[in-house]
Amino acid sequence: MIRSLFFLTALSLVAQGPPPAKKSAADLPTSPQMSSNPIKELVRAELSPAEVGSPEALVATLYTFISGPKDQKRDIEKIRALFHLQARLTVAAKHPAQGAFMRPMDLEAFLSFAIPQWEKGFFERGTAVSVQKQEGVAQVWSPYEIRLEAGGPVLYTGINALQCVWDGKRWWIMHLAFQSAPTAALAATVDPPKPTVVAEPKK
Repeated sequence: MIRSLFFLTALSLVAQGPPPAKKSAADLPTSPQMSSNPIKELVRAELSPAEVGSPEALVATLYTFISGPKDQKRDIEKIRALFHLQARLTVAAKHPAQGAFMRPMDLEAFLSFAIPQWEKGFFERGTAVSVQKQEGVAQVWSPYEIRLEAGGPVLYTGINALQCVWDGKRWWIMHLAFQSAPTAALAATVDPPKPTVVAEPKK
C-alpha cells in the first residue's frame, strides 16, 4: 500500500511528468500571463499584524495555514492573502530519467493541486529560519519537515526560499522556491515489490 508516495512526490515534481520541453524564441509569449485565474487576484483577505507583520511571522503563518489533519478544509483565502498579487512559485525537482529541472508557476496553478493534497493530511514544520533584510526587502531561508500526521514520522525534508516585500503596511510573499527530498522513513510506507512469478511452460 502506498500511503504517501504519490501525494508527496506531487508536491516535489508538481504534476509528475518530465521537465518542460524547450521552446524556440518564436514560441515564447511576448506578454506573459500573470495569473491562471485573474479573478482571484482582485481580493485578498485581511490578516493580522501577528500573521504578516514580519518576514518571520509570514513564514510561520504559511506553515500554520497549510498544515492540518485529514479532511480538514484549508482556508484558501487566507493562504492566498499571504502572497502578493503577482507572486510566483518555483519547484526545484529531479526527474528520475532526465535529471534536475525547475518548474515555475503562478499561485493559482500551485493551489489547484496542492490544496486537495494538503487536505489528505499534511503537516509542514519549519525547523529553522534565517532572514536577511534590507528595509522593505527580505530573503528568508527555512528548512522544513513534512509529515502526514502531527506526530507521525518525517517523510520529507526540504527548504523554502522566500523573497518577501514590505508595502508600508505589511509583508507579502513575492516569490517562493522550494525543494524536497525523501527520508528513510518514507520507504516504510511503501509495500516492497512483489517477486515476479514465472509460469513454467506446459508439457
